[in-house]
Amino acid sequence: MGGLQVAAQGVEIGSVNDQALRMLQLQGKLDAKYSLMARPFFAEGTITSDSIYKLIDDSAGINVTRKRIGDKGILEIFPLTINSQLNTHHPYGWNQPGFVQANGWQGLITAGAYTAIGPLSIQVKPVVVYAANTGFEHTNTYGAVTKGSYSRALPGQSSIRLNAGAVSLGISTENLWWGPGSFNSLLMSNNAPGFLHLTFNSTRPVKTPIGNFEWQLVSGKLYEDTMLLREDKNLTTTYYNPKTYSGDGYSGPYDPKQKWRYFNGITITYQPKWIKGLFLGINRIAYAYNDSLQSGNSNFFHSYMPVIFGVFRESYAYGTQQGVKKRYKQMLSLHARYLLPQAHTEFYAEYGWGDNLFNIRDFALNVPHSTAYILGARKMIPLSAKNQWLDVQAELTRLSQPSDYIPRNAGNWYGYQGGYTQQSRIIGAGIGPGNNVQTFATTWVHGWKRLGIKLERLQHDPNSYPVYWSDYSVGFTGQQRFGKWIASSLLQFIQSKNYTWEAGKDRFNFYGTLNLTYVF
Repeated sequence: MGGLQVAAQGVEIGSVNDQALRMLQLQGKLDAKYSLMARPFFAEGTITSDSIYKLIDDSAGINVTRKRIGDKGILEIFPLTINSQLNTHHPYGWNQPGFVQANGWQGLITAGAYTAIGPLSIQVKPVVVYAANTGFEHTNTYGAVTKGSYSRALPGQSSIRLNAGAVSLGISTENLWWGPGSFNSLLMSNNAPGFLHLTFNSTRPVKTPIGNFEWQLVSGKLYEDTMLLREDKNLTTTYYNPKTYSGDGYSGPYDPKQKWRYFNGITITYQPKWIKGLFLGINRIAYAYNDSLQSGNSNFFHSYMPVIFGVFRESYAYGTQQGVKKRYKQMLSLHARYLLPQAHTEFYAEYGWGDNLFNIRDFALNVPHSTAYILGARKMIPLSAKNQWLDVQAELTRLSQPSDYIPRNAGNWYGYQGGYTQQSRIIGAGIGPGNNVQTFATTWVHGWKRLGIKLERLQHDPNSYPVYWSDYSVGFTGQQRFGKWIASSLLQFIQSKNYTWEAGKDRFNFYGTLNLTYVF
C-alpha cells in the first residue's frame, strides 16, 4: 500500500490529526509551504492518515484500514469517535461541532469511510448527537426556558468531489475553518455543524512565479433548528412559535425549510515567493434570506456570487436601489500568519469588519467601525528528552465594538439577516456575540501523550451593560493512547463574576469534555 496516493481526503477539523498539524509544522516535521489557514487540510501525495500518525509518534504502530479498489481506487475506514460534554450550571464551550449550547450532559458518535476511484472521491461520516438540554438559571437578558432533550442525526463530515491536480469541485457538509486562529476564527470555524455547500477549492498550494496560492469558494444554505436557543441572541430566543414568527424583517408562519438563508464565501491565501513562512489572506462572506435573492433588477452573479463585487454598500449587491430593500449582510477579514520553523514559533492575526461601510470615504473617516480581531502566538520548546516538547500558546479575540459604537452603533458581529448561524450556532467565533476572550495554554507533549493547563477569561458583551460579566477559568488538558484508542479530555473550572450582568451574582460552573477515538 506504500505507493498508493490519496487525493482530496480532508482531515476533519478538530480531529486528533487536525489538532496535531500545527504542532508538527512547528516541530519541523510538516512542510512549511502549507498555510493551514483554509482547512480542512487535504491529504495529498505521501501525506496520508498513516503518515500523520507516524509523524506524531513513529513508534506507536497505528495504521488505518485501507484497501485497494482496482488499480486506481482506495477504500479507507475512518476512526470511530465518541465524544461527551458536561456543564453543571449553564451553557459553556465552543468548537465542538454537533454539540449544542446547552446545560447538562451531551454526547455524540461518528464514524465513516472514504473512497476514491480516479478523479471521483466520496467521503461519508455522519454524526448522531444527544443532549439532555436541561434548564439553567436565566434572566430576560440571557437564557430562556429550554425545550427538553435534543437528538439529531446529521450528515457530518461528508462530501462528493471531482479532483484534478491541485483543484477540487464538489458538494459537502464538512466543517470549514478560515483564518490563522487556534481557538477562534472570525468568519468560519467548527463551532456550528457543517452546512450543505458547493465548493471549488485548492487541495494543495498552487505554485506561481510570485508565490503560492490556496483558495476556497463556497455557496450554500443556512438553516435553523427550532428546538434550540440562538447563540447570536445570548440564548434568549428561538425561532419557533406555533402560530406566527415576527423578527429579522420577516413576519408570518416560520418554516425553517422555507425560510433559509443563502450563503456565499471566499478565502484566498498567498505565500510570497520572497518571504518564506509568511502567509497573507482575505476572507469574505455574504448571506441573505432566500426570498430576497431576486429582489430588484439583479442578475445571476449579483444574486448568487456577491463576494466577487465591491465591498461597499453603494455596490448594489450589498446596498439599495430606489424602492429595493437592502439584501445582503457581508463581512470581511484580512489575516496573516508568520511561521519561523527553525525557532519553532508562529505569530498570527486576523482583523475584520462586520458592517458594510457605504463607500471609500466612509471607510477613510471611520476605519475602526464594526471591527473585530484575533491576535495570537505559539512556540514549541524542545526538551532534552527525545520527542518531548513544551507547547506554549496565547490568543486574544475581541468581538466587542470599538469606542465609535457610541455615536454609530454597528450591532453585534453575528446578528443581522437572521444571524450568522447554522442550526442556531454561530458559524464564526463561538465565544458569543460581542464577547471577548483571552486564552493562555501550555502543554507538555510527548508523541500521543499530552498534559497541560489552560487559563481563560471570557468577557460577555462589555459594551452593552453597566455591569461587567466575566468568566474566569482554570482548565486541565490531557491526552493518552491505549493501543488503538486515543483519549483526550478538558476539565475546566469556571467562576462567573456578575453572572447575567447582575452585580454580586457569582456562580460556579464545571465544564468537562472526554473524547475517545478508535483507529480501525
